[in-house]
Amino acid sequence: MEKKEKTIITYIILGILVVGVIALGVTYAFWLLTREQEGTNIVKTTCLNVTIENEQDNILLERAQPISDEAGLKLKPFKFKVKNNCDDYAEYTINLEMLEETNLKSEFVKIALNEKGDKGVPTNLKEYEEYKNLKIAGTKEGRTLKTSKLKPSEEKEYELRIWMDKDVTIEDDTMNKTYKSKIIVESKNTDKPYIESILNGTDPVLDGRLIPITINEENGQVTRADETKKWYSYAEQKWANAVILRNSVEDPGPDEPIDENDIESYFVWIPRYRYEIFDEGNYGDISTKANKVQIINIEFENKDEAVKSGTISGQMLTHPAFTAFDTNGIWVGKFETGYNGAENTKGAQVNPTNEATAIEAASKVIIKPNVYSWRSIQVAKAYTVGRHYEATLNSHLMKNTEWGAVAYLSQSVYGSHQSIRINNNSDYLTGYAAKVEPTTGYTGSSELCNNTPEACNEYGGSDQGVDGEYNTNYFNKESVIASTTNNYTGVYDMSGGAWEYMMSGMDDNTGYGKLSAGRHSLYNSGFNGILTCPECNDNNVQINHNITEVTNGIDLPTDERFYDKYDYSTSSYTYNRGIFGDATKEMGPFQTIKYSTQTRYVSSWYDDEAWFIIAGLPWFRRGGNYTLGIGTGIFTIGHENGHGWADNSFRLVLAIQ
Repeated sequence: MEKKEKTIITYIILGILVVGVIALGVTYAFWLLTREQEGTNIVKTTCLNVTIENEQDNILLERAQPISDEAGLKLKPFKFKVKNNCDDYAEYTINLEMLEETNLKSEFVKIALNEKGDKGVPTNLKEYEEYKNLKIAGTKEGRTLKTSKLKPSEEKEYELRIWMDKDVTIEDDTMNKTYKSKIIVESKNTDKPYIESILNGTDPVLDGRLIPITINEENGQVTRADETKKWYSYAEQKWANAVILRNSVEDPGPDEPIDENDIESYFVWIPRYRYEIFDEGNYGDISTKANKVQIINIEFENKDEAVKSGTISGQMLTHPAFTAFDTNGIWVGKFETGYNGAENTKGAQVNPTNEATAIEAASKVIIKPNVYSWRSIQVAKAYTVGRHYEATLNSHLMKNTEWGAVAYLSQSVYGSHQSIRINNNSDYLTGYAAKVEPTTGYTGSSELCNNTPEACNEYGGSDQGVDGEYNTNYFNKESVIASTTNNYTGVYDMSGGAWEYMMSGMDDNTGYGKLSAGRHSLYNSGFNGILTCPECNDNNVQINHNITEVTNGIDLPTDERFYDKYDYSTSSYTYNRGIFGDATKEMGPFQTIKYSTQTRYVSSWYDDEAWFIIAGLPWFRRGGNYTLGIGTGIFTIGHENGHGWADNSFRLVLAIQ
C-alpha cells in the first residue's frame, strides 16, 4: 500500500504578549492570549478532515497574569476536530510550531491538550518531544503534542488551553516577550493494524513514545513488532507489551531487534473488561479462611458499551480501573520501578527532598529487568515522580484498583490462573523468580529452616543479570513462573521483591473527604494533610505529639482519577471497606495464622497475607517482599504509614486517552 502523507495546517495562531507593569514598586508579569481563526473548515481531503469550531476569533484570558494549573484548566478552550473519512486507518500527529516572532521560552508556557470531556494534563511545553521537520517558514521550534490513529469514519474532538506557568517570577526572562504558534496536523494512510476479535475493541492503544514489541519465548530478547501482524494473543495468554526507548534512540523498523541497553521502560497492556462478581466481600471481622481460589470470569468491554454496575455475586461489573479514566485499557509497568544509574541496592534508596526534586527525579525512572528497585521513597514523592515521568500519557503511581485489574486478569483464562512465584532476590533486583515455591510464612531464620531449607522461604542476593543460589534472573526462561501469564509477556514482581506503595489511602476522618497524610510527624507520606495517629510512639522514637497535620509537604491531588480513597477505621480486618475489583474485600474470608512466633492475617486466596489500612497505617502497599514466603503473592495486602522504608518500592501506570 502506498503511504500518502497529507499535511494539514490549521492556521491557529496562539499569541502570548508579556508586558511589564510597575505597581507599588513591584514588577509583575502580565500577559494576553489571542487566537485567530481563518476559516471554519481549514482542510478537507478525500480522507482526512480537520475543522475548527470556535465562537470567536479572539479570546481574552480571564486572568492577565501567570496562573495555576487549576485555573488554566478552566480557561475557555480552542476546539478542533480530526476525522478520518478513509476506508483505511489513518495515523496523525498534532504538532505545535513556534513562529518567528516568538521570543518567550517554552519552559514558561503550560498547555493542556485533551479529547473533549477529559480534564487534560497540564504540561510544560518543553516536556513535549521536539521535532525538526518544521512546516512553516521561519518557525523557530516545534513540539509534538500527540500521535494517534483513527479507525475508518472515526472522529476525535480536541480542546487546547494555553497559559503561563504560575511559577514564573520576576527574575525569569519573561518581560516584554511574545509567544505565537500554530497547530500543524499531519496524517498518512496506514495499513490496518492487527486486532484480536476476542478483545472486543480493547486492543492496545499506542501513542507518543510507546513502541510495540514481541519477546522471544526462549531468552526474553525484544523485537520491534509489526503492528499489522499478530503480535499478541490474550486467548493464548500472550499479553501485548511495549517499550519506551531512551531519548537518543530512534524507533527501529518492524521486525527489527531492539538492544536491551536502548530500552528505558517496559509496559504491559491490560485491556478493559467487566468481570462476574464472585464474592460480595461482607467481611468485617476475622473468621476461618477457606480455599476460595477460582478462575475469574472476564468479558472484554470497550468504552463505547454501557457500563456494567453489578453489586452482588453473579452480576457483571465493569472494572473500576478503566472507568476512572474512561479508557480501553491501561499500560502497567512490567516491573517495579528502578532507579536509573544505581549500581547496588543501596544506590536505589532515594527519597527526593521536596516536590521540585521529585519532579527532577522523574528522569531517573527505569522499568526493566535486572535493575535495582527504587525504594525508601515516600508516597507523595513516588506520586510526583509518576505524574512527571510521561505526563502526556497520564503516567501515575499505581492504584489499588489498577493492581486488582492485573490480578483478576491473571486469575482468568487469559492469564496464568495460578499462584505467582515470589521474587526472592534480597538485593531487590527486578524480574527474578525463586527456584522453589516457599511453603512457610517466615524468612528461613528458624532452626527448622536451617535443618530443612527445602521446606522454607529461602532467599538471597545475586549480581545483576546473574542467577543466584536461590533464584533465577529474568533472561533465564525459568523466570516466567513469576509472571502473571507464566510466559515472558506478563507482569513481573507482583509477588515479592519489594512491597509496592499504592496511590490508595484512608479518609482522614475529618469529614472533608481527604486522604490521611500518614501516622505522625516522623512517619508519613509527605503529603499535606491530617495525621491519623499523632500521639503514637513507635519504639520510643522521639516525635512531636503536638503536630497533628503536615503543612510543609506536597499537596494531595484534587483529581480523583489518580487515587483510591477508603473509609476510616481503627481495625485492620474490616475488609468490607474495600472496593470491588481492588483484590481486597473479595479475597475473604480471612483468618489469623501463627508462623513460629509471628501472627499474620491471611486471605482465602493462596494464604496471601492481608492487612487492611487503619488509623496510623493509612496507606496501602501490595505484593509483599522477598522475606514473606507463602504469605507473599499477587493478592497480598499490606498497610503502612507512607514513610520511605527500605523495603517499599512503587509501580507506574499509563492511562492513554
